[in-house]
Amino acid sequence: MSVVLVRKLGLPWNEEAGFGAIDPDGTPYYDKSVLSYLSEEDIKQVVEKELKELRERERKFVPRGYPDLRGRQVIIVDDGVATGYTAIAAANWAKKKGASEVIIAVPVCPSDAKERLERYADKFVCYYSSDAPSFAVGMFYRDFHQLSDEEAKEYLRRAEEKGLLEP
Repeated sequence: MSVVLVRKLGLPWNEEAGFGAIDPDGTPYYDKSVLSYLSEEDIKQVVEKELKELRERERKFVPRGYPDLRGRQVIIVDDGVATGYTAIAAANWAKKKGASEVIIAVPVCPSDAKERLERYADKFVCYYSSDAPSFAVGMFYRDFHQLSDEEAKEYLRRAEEKGLLEP
């Protein structure tokens, strides 16, 4: 087990609403249906900001770097997707790094994201998809709080302690 850090590209006026994501190589993936609402300068500023944040998080969470993915089956697990662009960024990055097969696995997703993600993974698994017009991942959880860096580091420490974390 390991982590791959990607960052959502949030709209300048509403960061929770994404217009894409960026992978560890700095490659952006855009929701083209939203790009027309943004200037090139807006896009550039958001990408630069999120890439800087991604680099800071890499220092915290993958200080030894990412594992070698060449020839390996990689399963990208996300707690649920809304647009799916962070999972797409992670999956494409794994493919660029030589993964032999990339599977995306999520518990919940909207139907339109399911169709999108199936195009980017060798296999896509979603336990429950919905056509609900007001889909939100958090509506499927009793507790969907934002993990603090300390909580995330603790989970990774426990995984490493049990020998589950890729060195």
